[in-house]
Amino acid sequence: MEKKILLAIVILLSAAYVTEARRKPLIGITTGCSPEEYSKVRRTYGDAVIRSGGIPLLLPQVNGIDEALEVVSRLDGILFTGGEDVDPARYGQSVLNETVNINHHRDTLDFLYAEAALRKGLPILAICRGAQLMNVALGGALFQDLPAEKPSNVAHSQSEQGEVPTHLCIVSRNTLLHRIMEKDTLHVNSFHHQAVSVPSDKVTVSARCDDGVVEAFEIVSRKQWLLAVQFHPEVLVRADDRWLALFKAFIKAAR
Repeated sequence: MEKKILLAIVILLSAAYVTEARRKPLIGITTGCSPEEYSKVRRTYGDAVIRSGGIPLLLPQVNGIDEALEVVSRLDGILFTGGEDVDPARYGQSVLNETVNINHHRDTLDFLYAEAALRKGLPILAICRGAQLMNVALGGALFQDLPAEKPSNVAHSQSEQGEVPTHLCIVSRNTLLHRIMEKDTLHVNSFHHQAVSVPSDKVTVSARCDDGVVEAFEIVSRKQWLLAVQFHPEVLVRADDRWLALFKAFIKAAR
């Protein structure tokens, strides 16, 4: 009788393990927002998560770190999306010029979720504004306006459609990004006028544009998996499935 009971327990535990292993990771996605009216985001982010084996969930507007931690505790990963500029006050600067477009409400929410995700060691994929935000959250700083502070022949705010890559970036070997994409160079799209100026001392820069602008950075450790890119792979993937590799690596980490 005892052997039968023990066998039944083993079978139940095995079934629970298999069910958990097959469960698709739940991925929180940050949104554009206003205090009273809306939370919204382009569907390209969720589409890429679904195609890579995850379940996207738009993150709610929370009222403090405790609520953010509660939300994050239910997630398997978090994707920080593109959007407005990060408030320069968060990295010790005053607004440079009229091109700097700040959404203070979104900043508050995104930094709460960044703190919660980092505290929990949740896998993070950060895109465009998301990359800039994570660099600041980790102690780094930004160029507020590339044309004014770091002029270049590269059009970092392209006029072409998002599916069209317009400039080259150079990938450092022995980095997570290089292992995922298996390339020394990548042709990427570009829709930003801000960028990392001082990388956090907690990250490794894994790609730069040929004009020196940081295009990707990462953290890979037992405590944290983070990949941040300045370009928009969730749009590039519409024309080139190879960009799904970034999202699949993220979903794998979230499992």
